[in-house]
Amino acid sequence: MVTKLFSVLVLLSAMTAEAALSPYAGKISLWKRQGTTSPTDAYYDNAVFLPADYDPSTTKSYPMIITLHGLGGSVLNTAHTAVGGYRSGFINQVWGTALAQTYKAIVIAPNRSPAGTTIRALWSHAQLRQLIIDAKKKYKIDPARIVATGFSAGSIATQQLVRYSKDLIAGAMPGAYDNNVLAYYPCTAASIPMWVFGNNSDTLFKSARWREFRPKVEACSNYIHEFKLTVYDNTCGHGCWDRHWARSDVQQWLMNQSK
Repeated sequence: MVTKLFSVLVLLSAMTAEAALSPYAGKISLWKRQGTTSPTDAYYDNAVFLPADYDPSTTKSYPMIITLHGLGGSVLNTAHTAVGGYRSGFINQVWGTALAQTYKAIVIAPNRSPAGTTIRALWSHAQLRQLIIDAKKKYKIDPARIVATGFSAGSIATQQLVRYSKDLIAGAMPGAYDNNVLAYYPCTAASIPMWVFGNNSDTLFKSARWREFRPKVEACSNYIHEFKLTVYDNTCGHGCWDRHWARSDVQQWLMNQSK
């Protein structure tokens, strides 16, 4: 009788634990944010991936990856009523894939164009900073394990986070764009883990400038020996970013950075 009762209690405990999981665990959902500062600079709405074991009732926290698309990219439908768009950025790696069942990081992908528009404009650093602050309040995020990645216009924004918001992020992975934001500030990039990537055939990436930038970073007195540059010889020019993010070592790097 005691054994049977114990088995029932174990089963009920398992059912309770399962019921506590977020209905969006292992899935992509819409995070609709309130407020608009202007028609062209609205608070960013987001596609959000939560790990498959995400349980809002526990104290467990997760790394957060903010992934930023390029001009013309999207992760939501035009009306911002559902996730969709082009699935641009790192979030594509956990969007209905096998990785979604094992990846242990929250992935937040803001959508640059305001609801109802397809405006092509650069990211607002102030808005991205506020987004990270708001995300830490809304989701179970480890504040010491927030990493930014982005390509093209998203690379510019990622570099801006390195330059102006190192207090919020533990690492950065900009790709497919020039080092225009950090070119004159190598020592700003020296004290944070960075992994830069792009195609040698990409004229917007300008691999030579990143190669020239690297020794300047390494010469800084505050260099922590964590600047990595990966230049691919792919012929797809300003494209095929998914090939980089699909690498398991890249996926682990994004998840493992910590202050």
